[in-house]
Amino acid sequence: MQTRPPPAAELAKAFSDFFWARQKVPTPLEEVQAKNARTTFKYLQENYKEVAGFGLSTEVLQRALIALMYFPQAGGTATHNALARLLFAEVRQRRDAGLDAQDTKTPFGQRDLLPFLQVLTSTGDSLYARNLVEEYWSSDLEQGGRSPWHQVLKGFAKEKNDGELLNTVKRMETHGVPFDAEAHQAVTLYYAQKDDIDAVKKWYKHPISGGGMPLDRTNEIVLELCIRHDELRWGDAIFKSMLEKTPNKKSWNTIFQWAAAKGKGVDEIERMMHVMVRRNEERGNKARPDIETINGLVELANSKNDPYTAERYVALGHKWKFQPNAQTYLLQLDYRLKVGDTAGARAAYSRLQAEEVSESKDVPLVNRLIVALCSARSQDYEAIMSLVGDLNERKARFEPDTVAALSVLHLQRDELHDVIDLLQTHSFHYGLEQRAAIRDVLLQFCLNRANSTSKVWDAYSILRAIFAETGIDLRTQLMNQFFARKRCDMACHVFGHMRQNPMKDQRPVADTYVECLQGIAKAADLESLEMIHNMLKLDSEIEPNTRLYNALMLAYTACDMPNRSLEFWEDIVYSIEGPTYNSIQIALRACGAMPFGDRQARNIWGRLKKFEIEVTKEITAAYIGALAHQALLTEVVKLIDGMESETGCRPDALILGTFYNTIPGTNKKSEVEGWAAKAYPRAWQELVKLGQSRTRDGDMLFNIERDIAA
Repeated sequence: MQTRPPPAAELAKAFSDFFWARQKVPTPLEEVQAKNARTTFKYLQENYKEVAGFGLSTEVLQRALIALMYFPQAGGTATHNALARLLFAEVRQRRDAGLDAQDTKTPFGQRDLLPFLQVLTSTGDSLYARNLVEEYWSSDLEQGGRSPWHQVLKGFAKEKNDGELLNTVKRMETHGVPFDAEAHQAVTLYYAQKDDIDAVKKWYKHPISGGGMPLDRTNEIVLELCIRHDELRWGDAIFKSMLEKTPNKKSWNTIFQWAAAKGKGVDEIERMMHVMVRRNEERGNKARPDIETINGLVELANSKNDPYTAERYVALGHKWKFQPNAQTYLLQLDYRLKVGDTAGARAAYSRLQAEEVSESKDVPLVNRLIVALCSARSQDYEAIMSLVGDLNERKARFEPDTVAALSVLHLQRDELHDVIDLLQTHSFHYGLEQRAAIRDVLLQFCLNRANSTSKVWDAYSILRAIFAETGIDLRTQLMNQFFARKRCDMACHVFGHMRQNPMKDQRPVADTYVECLQGIAKAADLESLEMIHNMLKLDSEIEPNTRLYNALMLAYTACDMPNRSLEFWEDIVYSIEGPTYNSIQIALRACGAMPFGDRQARNIWGRLKKFEIEVTKEITAAYIGALAHQALLTEVVKLIDGMESETGCRPDALILGTFYNTIPGTNKKSEVEGWAAKAYPRAWQELVKLGQSRTRDGDMLFNIERDIAA
């Protein structure tokens, strides 16, 4: 849908203001925001040339590059990459054109090239990042402090590109870049994340420039890998190398964690803590275990999915009178959520609120807690809304799963305005995949037969308003759901909404009409049939085919208009595509529903014989039904008796059941029963086993399957 954009000056100011605000409060840039920024930037480039820099200063472009470094936890990053490339290309063009009096260029640095490199390596574009590093290494980057080579190594590690990762190490040697401890860590940790213990052993032993030692973090990750692979003997060498140094506080924490990993119990860890205190006192060292020691042990227990031991470590901290901190409560919240202890998780969060949490580390856990409370069998609405209020007050991110869970909660409570406000506030900030996740939860709510029809209609109305991108297949599922709920009017409204959609690819196709007409046939709703048929007549995009004509026959026959139904049979007969076996069955059923329909039925049967078309058991049953509807008992009996020699099929429960169910009158049915039980006792017994059901007219009919699909 094309709309006129605002004036270019306003767009340039909006672009600048947006990224200025992002610089003051760095938050993840959602995919939809990056997409809108890219569209705006390209529009200004093309349509605001009369103003220098098309209204955007180089500083604004640098701010935008820095903002692109912050990615959402879920969703695509291709748009971030595309926008970053556009921004950097413009910055480079201005730099190349902006030579100073000494005919030199402004060097790239912290505000343009380095953020761009980080975006590239974070979005799967590390090869281009490395090319830029090599291009600007000697001129701009070599003397710039922090080496961008580490970022390139981490980028290839993230992309799981072994070949280019190792190639980068070689190129570092070519450029005289030292293989320092951080580079050593990047490569070693890459293979640790791949669980490749042999490669980890090789690269851990790789010499570090200047005779350096591996970083503590490297040792920690490698020791964790040793635990997973039962390489405790090899890991002991690393552990002893750490002990060779004078153990500082962090080293002692690692010692306790390694001991726990090797099977030491909580009581044994406590004895080791006493030994640490005594030895440090003897050496005049005041270092003691603290809450960070406990947090490390709890985190280890969490990694092994051992919440019981984690809780015992927390109790050990209380015993030593360690004051829990934010990390303690975050870990508690994590392991209690894992075991479904929502009450314990709420208690941990309550205590966490008194602590200062850096970088909103608690937000993902609070989102998980809200989802868990919404999913609980007994929902505590006040507790849920208290958590929601906390996130709103902090302007924190609501994860798609949280928005979906809250939407269902509000729907269950008939709080429609709250659902709409929630979705309008958050859903438009998500990418298409995240929006689809929320939409699918609403869809499942609609498809759940336990929910009332009124609530399902409300949910559908909200889904239609908020998630306009919902495709035909899902909308068709919703339509069929209302047919299944015996609400033909609502189902046809859903169809009408598809028909009115301004997007061509969201409008009904022939198969959609077929689904709708089949639903109308089961409901026998003439008013709805006429409405949908009129839509079909006016739909220039639809070319009727045999399946669509079949659906029209089914619907008109069900609405007691068999003569109209057979008009479509003639359309099928004289079409290029021609009839299917289902077409024949549907036409024969229409014959049975109309006065003197046996004449038309015999005509169809005669055509089948004339053209030597294979007659199936289902078509024979349909023909029997057409004749039996006219009370032609003798003719049907003769047909069934000669059926095996004529069609090769013996009469079975379907044939006898169709005969019994369609013959009118109680006396006639008794005659059929007496004849069938004697002539075909085995088939009759199979039919009796299916049981009978009473119709609205009071007739008892056998439970045979006679539904025909278009």
